[in-house]
Amino acid sequence: MCSVSSETQPTTRMPLLMIQAADYTRPARLQYMPSNSRCRTVPQSKADIRRQIRALRDAAPADLRAEWSARICAKALALPAYRSAQTIHIFLSFQSEVDTQAIIVHALACGKRVVAPVFVKGSDETPCAQITSLEPSAFDFGRWGLRTPKVLQLVPPDEIDLVFAPVVAFACLAPGGGPLQETHKAGVARIGYGIGFYDRFLKRVRAGAPKIGLAFELQRVEAIPSAHFDVPLDGVITEASEYPPG
Repeated sequence: MCSVSSETQPTTRMPLLMIQAADYTRPARLQYMPSNSRCRTVPQSKADIRRQIRALRDAAPADLRAEWSARICAKALALPAYRSAQTIHIFLSFQSEVDTQAIIVHALACGKRVVAPVFVKGSDETPCAQITSLEPSAFDFGRWGLRTPKVLQLVPPDEIDLVFAPVVAFACLAPGGGPLQETHKAGVARIGYGIGFYDRFLKRVRAGAPKIGLAFELQRVEAIPSAHFDVPLDGVITEASEYPPG
C-alpha cells in the first residue's frame, strides 16, 4: 500500500552587498552598504540576489538542510495534487538544494511516472526524461555536473500533472503585482540559476498542472525584480510554511 510517512569580502571597485538574517526562520534581508553610510534595504538585481542567497544556503549546516528537506518532502507528499498526479516532474537535487530523494522514492513506489529535466548544451529546448531508479549507474553527469538519465525516455511537458521546481530565491506576489512585479498574477516569484530553463519549460506544461517550488525558508526575500519572460510559481513549500499563505 502506498502511504505517506510523517518523517520522511568587499572589493575596492564595488560597494558591499550584504545579507542580514538573524536566523533561518526569517526572510533574508538583501542589503546594500554604500561607503560611509549605514545599511538600508534597496532592490537588488537578480544576479545579486542569486549570489547572496546561494551563499547563505551553502553556509547552512548540512544536518539542518537534511532535517529541513525531510520536512519539505513530507509536506509535498501530503499535497492532494501529489496524491492525484500520475506524472510528476521533479528536479534531481544539486549541491545545497532541497534533497528531493524522498519524494522520488515514494513516487516510484506508488507507480507514478517520474520525469526529470534534461539540460541540452546550446539548446533552447526543455526536454524531460522519465526516471525509474536513483541508482548512480542510471545517470551521467551532464552540464554543470547535474545528473542526466542515461536512457532518455522523453515525456512531453503537456503530459505532466504536477511540477516540483528548484528555487534559488522566492518572494510572494500580491494580486496585481507591485512596482517590481507588474507582469505577474498572484503567486510566488522565483529566481533560478539564470539560464531560463524553467521559465521556458513551465510555459509548456499543461494549463492547470500545479507548479510548486521547493526551498528553504532562508531563501525567501521581500521582493524580486521581474521581466516579461518570468513565469511565477503557484506556490512554494519550505520547512516552516507554505506560500502564498492561506
